[in-house]
Amino acid sequence: MAVVSTVCLALGLTGLLWFLRERSRRRVHPVTGGIDRSTVLPHTGEVELYSNSFSHCSRKVRLALEELGISVSHHSIELIETGWYQTISPAYLKVNPSGLIPTLVHQGHPVFESDDILLYAQSIAGTSAPVLTPEDPGQRAQMQHWLDFCTISSADAMAGMALRAGACIPGLTLPMFVACIQQVPLRRILVGLLFHFDRKRPVLFVASKLLGLRRMLSSKPVRTLMHGSRDAMGKHLRNLNAELYGHGQPWILGERYSLADITLACLLLRLEETGWLRWFEQNESIPEVTQYYQRLKARPAWARAIVNHQSSVVARAENTLRDAVNADPELAVRIYGDPATEAHRVRGQTAW
Repeated sequence: MAVVSTVCLALGLTGLLWFLRERSRRRVHPVTGGIDRSTVLPHTGEVELYSNSFSHCSRKVRLALEELGISVSHHSIELIETGWYQTISPAYLKVNPSGLIPTLVHQGHPVFESDDILLYAQSIAGTSAPVLTPEDPGQRAQMQHWLDFCTISSADAMAGMALRAGACIPGLTLPMFVACIQQVPLRRILVGLLFHFDRKRPVLFVASKLLGLRRMLSSKPVRTLMHGSRDAMGKHLRNLNAELYGHGQPWILGERYSLADITLACLLLRLEETGWLRWFEQNESIPEVTQYYQRLKARPAWARAIVNHQSSVVARAENTLRDAVNADPELAVRIYGDPATEAHRVRGQTAW
């Protein structure tokens, strides 16, 4: 009996020491946006990008780099939605101590925060590169407005939904998150409960894994979150439609394509892959937004930055969600709502 107790104690102490060591190695620290010239990371190329194919912020940066014609060495970093918590691995935390993506590395120096990376990328582009940041102060202020409008805050992702479309994205992405997480082994999700700096995320993903697609998306708290995000986004899309209609130009600032278009393109992509864009097109009057998005996707850089970086996990999740919605009208109503019973809607259509 004493031997068993000793073995159990030894195992317990070993497990505790492992946990404390891993927690220390995975501890995150805030970073300041922009380039950190005091840090030099191992690198093989002049410009390297650590990003994820499903990450909204990563997509913005990849698209800007392609538009600017900057040659980049890519490092794929997984999120739990696409496989595992690589962002809080000790190796990645040496690149970005905040555990966030993307991170640009220029000549060994890391550049943090996606909007700062967008502006920095313009500064290192060649003289023959297109100018994505207007020189006119008024237009530059308008561009910054749209960047802020689409930003997803790392501090509080859903703060300010009434003011920013970016804050609506997490709630509207919930169906895709739940579909993605069905493909991830539970043991990988549980790592987040031990080490992730935002415990709400792993708790949500564990619940999604255990409950499954239909039960999770039918729960009242999740539906309330999605529908609140839906209503706020509907207003934002109507305003965007009016803005595009008002000036009658191809891009949001007029004739010149800019970083503002890049960030809006990635926001609309997230709505498309989750089924929400189709829903809004059927239940709101936003024809200018639809045409604008088609112009954005027709640019050559789109295929190189977005299409060529598609995640197989996300593609399967998109198919799973689409099939589930089409096969179960009640689930479609639970996710997207029933426009026919809501006074502010015009007609009842499901997504896709």
